[in-house]
Amino acid sequence: MLRVIQRLQEESDVQSVIILDRFLKARRLESKLVEIQVLLITMMRNSATYPVNRTGTPSPQSPQAEPESTNPLVEPRQLDANLYELSLISQRSVLFNSFMNERASDEMDVLLASDENEKELVMKGKDSKFYGANGLLLSSGLTKRVRELMSSYLVIDEYLLKKSIHKAMKLDDYDPTTSQTSTCVDDVFFILKTVMKRCISTYEPEVVSSTVRTTTKILEMGYLNLFQQKMSTVFTAYDTTGRNAERAIEMAKISYMVILNNLDVSADYTHRLAKEVEPSITSGIWLDEENDVKRTLEYIKHFEEFADKFKQLLQNGIEQLMNQILKPRIRPLFQEAYKEVKYVLEEEEYNEADIEERFVKRFRRGFENLISIYRRTLTDNNFSALMGLLLEALTAQWERIVFQTRFNQYGALRFDKDLRSVIHYLSTLTEWLSRDRFTRLNQMSILLNFEEPSEIYDFWGQKAGPVSWRLTVTEVKKILALRLDFDPDEVANLLPKSSN
Repeated sequence: MLRVIQRLQEESDVQSVIILDRFLKARRLESKLVEIQVLLITMMRNSATYPVNRTGTPSPQSPQAEPESTNPLVEPRQLDANLYELSLISQRSVLFNSFMNERASDEMDVLLASDENEKELVMKGKDSKFYGANGLLLSSGLTKRVRELMSSYLVIDEYLLKKSIHKAMKLDDYDPTTSQTSTCVDDVFFILKTVMKRCISTYEPEVVSSTVRTTTKILEMGYLNLFQQKMSTVFTAYDTTGRNAERAIEMAKISYMVILNNLDVSADYTHRLAKEVEPSITSGIWLDEENDVKRTLEYIKHFEEFADKFKQLLQNGIEQLMNQILKPRIRPLFQEAYKEVKYVLEEEEYNEADIEERFVKRFRRGFENLISIYRRTLTDNNFSALMGLLLEALTAQWERIVFQTRFNQYGALRFDKDLRSVIHYLSTLTEWLSRDRFTRLNQMSILLNFEEPSEIYDFWGQKAGPVSWRLTVTEVKKILALRLDFDPDEVANLLPKSSN
């Protein structure tokens, strides 16, 4: 029976080459490849720079826009159908070879179990270095021919992917009523999902590997880099000096935030796509199932790692937004909130301040005005990340203000209430608010509300509790010295006691 299987493999090599040659001729693949190669070279030359429009994509009127071919040979829908046929040919080839190898292995086991001389008979006249342990060719004519076809598959796939992503970016649009991202994100990742699933369906690890390398390269050049370019020019794309300057600045902010949202969702989609295709890999019919599945999963992991590039650019973008737009507004926010507010109070003034809550009300109003556009536009992840940076800057500024303010006992009580009210308010804006960010301010409030400076020894030395003290000795003394009713000499002579 093994001789029959060997003969079947030989005949399949002859017949498959005939069939595949007819397929090539009928689909005019060679002519298509010549045209595609020319277009790919032109696209490569034009990809160096893309003028950017306000939605963050190459302008449709750009003189360097992608070349459009009128040749019906490279009509996208026809090429897409060709890719499907090629992937099916590869899939059926792997299925056939798997079946043949499995049957041949079974027959070889039977031969070896009955008489080892039978193997020599079966392999008589054959060069053993070209054959596997099961008696079949290690690389059949069918396998070689299909791999040649897969080279054509990869060229066509690269062209279609570049063309499709370019079109998605060219037609990019943003509608705040339907999505926090622009249209290119869903469009591009729908394309990527199709490409990844199709390459996996070939059941050829090398095809998957090449597709992942090509995909990540195109994704970086034709998608990620365009976002990066837009981020660096978005505020210069609007006239922020004319009559409608305020509106122009707001539109520029929104455009910038949409790019940040695009990056955030793109990173998430990259992870999700990698997870979505895993079942297709593990349930597929591979020639060398164990090794092929392992290799292919590794290739998909390389694709998933591209999410880190989205995240890095996103982090840089959020930091830039914070440093250039938000941070300069924090000091004026406190200046307005603290207008006519003091922390040296008599009892009557304290009671009046308790009712009016001037600082808290002004702070809330100012902070709402500061973040409203960001809370409305950004994704939850991006808003939380921005809030984290904003709170760091906010607490640092508030600490500087405290170090420059004078207090008495009533004023210290008022400050403690103001601080607690602000922390409570900020906790309503984001679910993950870390109160740890306010540890230093809380400890300042504790110090300011001491009855006498010596109470610090309840936090120093042997009596120190499990709470980490974030203020240095110098800072503790500076804070205590802000209390007008504390003896300056007593504060100056405070020294931490050893815990031993």
